[in-house]
Amino acid sequence: MEYRISDENGFLRAELLDRETPDETRKFLHAVVLASIDHPCSRVLMYVRMSKPLFTIERHGVLRALSKIASDPMHKIALLGDTVELGMSHDYFSLLGRQQGIRLRSFQREAEAVEWLKDRRRGEERRQLERSFAPFQQRREGERRKTQRVVGPSLPV
Repeated sequence: MEYRISDENGFLRAELLDRETPDETRKFLHAVVLASIDHPCSRVLMYVRMSKPLFTIERHGVLRALSKIASDPMHKIALLGDTVELGMSHDYFSLLGRQQGIRLRSFQREAEAVEWLKDRRRGEERRQLERSFAPFQQRREGERRKTQRVVGPSLPV
């Protein structure tokens, strides 16, 4: 196992390579938590490559470690993997994490993960914005329905 943690522009980049065991995962996550404390940063991109997927995260303390980063209300954790299997594993992590209030998302492309991490709006603010535009959207959809209705010639009965 090998890992690198670097301070990027606005987030920590934590890369994990060739992880095989849950114990290696724990060591990596411990290092990420310490780095997030040393460089006061609540946004983390975890990029896992050439590693076996891990699905038994509760038993191995993965969510416990991530919740330490999540103690900051502005936290965001993006997961990125280099295989379909890692992506499935990360989707499972993010589902369980969100159920515990951790803002954790799995991505297939690094650019999307970085964009999400750098977006400073909070989830609730985004939902309020979406709600404020909902009446306009509904009205526009209603207008589209009216214009799509075509009246054809009457057929004799």
